[in-house]
Amino acid sequence: MDNLNRREVLALAAGLAATMALPGAARAQSVMTLGPRSLHVLSDGGFELPMSMVARQVPEAEIKALLTAEGMPTDVSRSVLNVTLLKDPDGWTIFDCGAGANFLPGSGKLAASLEAAGINKDEVKRVIFTHAHPDHLWGAIDDFDSDLFPNATYQISAVEWDFWASPDVYSKLPEDRHAFAAGAQRIFKSIAEKTKRIAAGQEVAPGILAVDTSGHTPGHLSFVVAGGGRQVMILGDALTHRAISFRHPEWRTGSDTDPDKGAATRKALLDRLVADKLPFIGYHLPSPGLGHAVKEGSAYRFVAGAPG
Repeated sequence: MDNLNRREVLALAAGLAATMALPGAARAQSVMTLGPRSLHVLSDGGFELPMSMVARQVPEAEIKALLTAEGMPTDVSRSVLNVTLLKDPDGWTIFDCGAGANFLPGSGKLAASLEAAGINKDEVKRVIFTHAHPDHLWGAIDDFDSDLFPNATYQISAVEWDFWASPDVYSKLPEDRHAFAAGAQRIFKSIAEKTKRIAAGQEVAPGILAVDTSGHTPGHLSFVVAGGGRQVMILGDALTHRAISFRHPEWRTGSDTDPDKGAATRKALLDRLVADKLPFIGYHLPSPGLGHAVKEGSAYRFVAGAPG
């Protein structure tokens, strides 16, 4: 497995200390209606990562050429955090819940975004996790170690839970990811009694189908949300970069637990999204994350907004 070396970890830590929140940290956007339901996106803020995290074992010149052609920065990868909420007549379902107060500078804005949007945390009835990385899980607990959503139940892949909760998870991770495991176990302990473990292929709630998109993490799930004759897929981190994930899904990334499986998942997922003309919301894609994929030769392209 290809992971950050010690020099890169130290450089990342130094750089992140100065990272400021990316624009739009408290905005709420309504992105799609599905009959009586509606999808909204709130921001948990954003952060920056070194380019080495988004493509490993690829010549630097090739990465820069792609990013330059796409009009994107070549020094760092700037990432937003798009949290999706589903409004039903009887309450809210939220997909992932941000980073909380203890991850990277610039993240952890979800609580402020909820307040700015006038959404009562007590009305969130269900939290569904795509996976257990810090920027998706740690926000389940507020600054006082209490549930951010006191009336919600939680759902997460059984494979994902078992991996991060295992006492020997540290032996399966590089040293720079040990904090991810410690954080996951802390959050799991707090929400265990209210958490249901789910699986790919399962309708986890009315009109919400879990889809296997593992590779980024062992139990990563995406979710197809249906209503009013329409569908949209909540991707989590199955596709994370608007240029690299689409133009070169085969490139291995520094953030995937299993880089080879992550690449295979991206290719299969993109084929499905194109064939089904299925819109999606990506957690790290340009705000608000709503888009669709089109095929261009042997590659793909991210197009903002739902297909016409």
